[in-house]
Amino acid sequence: MPDPLTDLLNRNAAAYTFFYSLSPQTQTELRAREIHTLPELHRAAADIDMQQRPQAF
Repeated sequence: MPDPLTDLLNRNAAAYTFFYSLSPQTQTELRAREIHTLPELHRAAADIDMQQRPQAF
């Protein structure tokens, strides 16, 4: 079964550019998710970014 993220990156230049501007760690985490659209990619990357930040006290 084709990977939806790979399909998105192959057909959408903006998604490709955004994905490869991210850190390798973020890219790895995104590959584990089911992402079909550029807005989903942006939301997932923002979610990962928030998870990686230190907890506020």
